[in-house]
Amino acid sequence: MAKVVSTAHSFSDARIATILEEFNREGWVHLPCVLTPDEVAELLAGIERVRCDPTAKSMHHTDSNWSFVRLFERERIFRDMIVREPMISLGEALLGPNCHLIADGAVYNPPGIAITSWHVDDGLYFPLPDNIPRHDPSVTIPNLIVNFQMMLTDVPAVEYGPTQVVARSHYAGHVPNSQENPTFDGQGPVSIPCKAGDLYLQHSQLWHRGAPNTSDRRRCLYQFSYGDRRIAQRFYPFLNYRVPDHVLEDADERMLRLLGKHPKGAYG
Repeated sequence: MAKVVSTAHSFSDARIATILEEFNREGWVHLPCVLTPDEVAELLAGIERVRCDPTAKSMHHTDSNWSFVRLFERERIFRDMIVREPMISLGEALLGPNCHLIADGAVYNPPGIAITSWHVDDGLYFPLPDNIPRHDPSVTIPNLIVNFQMMLTDVPAVEYGPTQVVARSHYAGHVPNSQENPTFDGQGPVSIPCKAGDLYLQHSQLWHRGAPNTSDRRRCLYQFSYGDRRIAQRFYPFLNYRVPDHVLEDADERMLRLLGKHPKGAYG
């Protein structure tokens, strides 16, 4: 398949500053029309090829037929997407110039299947005792992991299984307070309806879930997560993982850093 060539550019400094202010306050931001239709088509086709590949499970790229990981190993478009603008510049603005890739993958869930439990990712990073209701809103909650989520199918209404969030709940310091109707600061769940090609950013400590997919078609969400340098990468099998040689071919220094190349430093 011919490589899709993107002409994407970074956002202006002013727009990045506005996005960061909203993200740090709300814990999420929706940015429409970031991917081109050609990119959406190629990414979706690549995910479908993984889904239909009988070796995907033995290569540890999936444990099901609807959730996939380490897509940057599979096809060049997935690898190149981790340095695509405006995602990479936003990631560096949110997490610093030494940020790297934590994980990438996709959820391609059919009707009746979704990650519907309310949760924060990877456990609670900034826990508070029960008698303290929340973190001080005048203090910015650190961004340790930010999820960049790109919708590859239209999700116009709740029956198609949009991501749902409770705004500002990354300030809670507690796990979601209900599985039926979680609330924080008087706000309940909000759905994120999207068109294919939309991007939304999500703080890893924000309360969120995938709404039940009660439609008659699959929902496809492609995502990768950038992390602060202090956060370990999550490439299975962890202890003995080595980035495949083909992934490193013609990679520039920015991409090499995202894949784990860092200078010696503290604890190094």
